[in-house]
Amino acid sequence: MDKRAKCIILICPTKNWGGIEKNVQLRAAYFGKKGYQVIVILLTNTFENKFLNLPNVTVKTINSRGGDLNIFVILNYIKIFKKYKPITVFAALKKDWWLVSLSAYITKVPHKILYLGNIRKIRNSLKYKLVFKVFKAKVLVNSNSLKSYLLSSSSFFNEQNLFRIYNGINLPKKPEASLKLPPHLEVPKDAFIVGCAGWLNYRKGFDLLPEIVRNISANIHIVHVGSGGLDLDAEELLSKNSDVKNRIHFLGYQNNMGAFFQRIDMFLLCSREEGMANVLLECLGHGKPIVSTKVPGSEELLDNGEYGILTTIEDTKAMAKGINAINAKTITFSPENLKSRIVTTFSFDKMMTKTEKLFLTNNL
Repeated sequence: MDKRAKCIILICPTKNWGGIEKNVQLRAAYFGKKGYQVIVILLTNTFENKFLNLPNVTVKTINSRGGDLNIFVILNYIKIFKKYKPITVFAALKKDWWLVSLSAYITKVPHKILYLGNIRKIRNSLKYKLVFKVFKAKVLVNSNSLKSYLLSSSSFFNEQNLFRIYNGINLPKKPEASLKLPPHLEVPKDAFIVGCAGWLNYRKGFDLLPEIVRNISANIHIVHVGSGGLDLDAEELLSKNSDVKNRIHFLGYQNNMGAFFQRIDMFLLCSREEGMANVLLECLGHGKPIVSTKVPGSEELLDNGEYGILTTIEDTKAMAKGINAINAKTITFSPENLKSRIVTTFSFDKMMTKTEKLFLTNNL
């Protein structure tokens, strides 16, 4: 069968744009460019524009992702699967595993791939027993630590239905123009800029920023980009910490992340919970030093401290100490060595070559 006749359906009905959604976009672009028919299923009025003008990629929208017993969502998926007859369906989020795998099973889709990017408990329930024992769905994770966790914590998984493929990126082809910080922030020209990025929520640990700033040198400013996940109110956080509010800057969503990485001197990931963060891959690709909490994905990506400073989760003094060390150049990381980590282990080509094999053969 000619690969151009094969269809792949990517399902990602979320409301916020983040690392998982970006990886769906990258996969869609790759498979479409290679001649596959790609159908991307999104929630209506979310980020359909992110998939515009991608060759061989069609966006289908749904009004609701539904709960476990939503017959209307199941019937809609069945209708789409019957129409396009995909060789593979890919569910990008755990919340959609059940409805997607059930619909794919009913319509006899050969390959059902379910993605998990962060540690989540898989309950020993009838639902998951059907998903893995009857529907024969397989799970894709992005780190060895997550794979080991699932193998040790659930009897549903084994080496035949659980696969690890690292996320990957391409190195920047040329330097971007540096991001210009708004004048009203009054950031000194010689300030040392620590970048942060991600949704504003407790899981990301941005509520810890004021305490971190209290323990770092006066020339250091923190600049955060990103929106969504509004568990944390940035304005409220700054108003409650007026002594450091002039050194923490929330810029909101930025379309050009390359310009952001050009502007910062280093990056801080202060998460309490995280998979293998795409933003750290981009930091390495730009040759920027990193301080990160010891979330499993970061420990693996940074090779236990070889490519960045790792600290205990919520240890603001340790994070500040790492930032101060990089600022003072008492600890240094070669930009070329950081970039080599991407080339040797976390390249986009490696990720997609393995993904294509998994999607077409149900194995690696």
